[in-house]
Amino acid sequence: MPLIKWDDATLSVGIESIDNQHKIIIECINELSINIKENKSLILLEKQFDKLISYTKYHFANEEPYFKHLNEKDILLHQLQHKHFIEQLYLYKDEALEHISQDVLDSLLDWFIAHIQCEDMKLMSKKSTKDI
Repeated sequence: MPLIKWDDATLSVGIESIDNQHKIIIECINELSINIKENKSLILLEKQFDKLISYTKYHFANEEPYFKHLNEKDILLHQLQHKHFIEQLYLYKDEALEHISQDVLDSLLDWFIAHIQCEDMKLMSKKSTKDI
């Protein structure tokens, strides 16, 4: 059973391409969760972490240009949050893969959802924003 299902009312930032990328990241975390519960091989879990890390980097690179309307301090804070999340993913992959727990995935998902709802919603502050 997935940890979370996408809900436009609480998670959409109003930019289709960004919302679609957020959905993919949530799906990746959900897949990891399912495969950990099913005790899948470490090789499979490592590949899923690699996919999650790669796609998250891709997403963050695509998302950051949308924040050009924010002040420099907010942009730097947002970039640091992205950097921290990627570092956490690497940490969990490299150091905790054999001992990864549902709690770890819950914390990753909680961070990501909170980041969307608090930080990424700033994208909505510019109503005329169109996909780049």
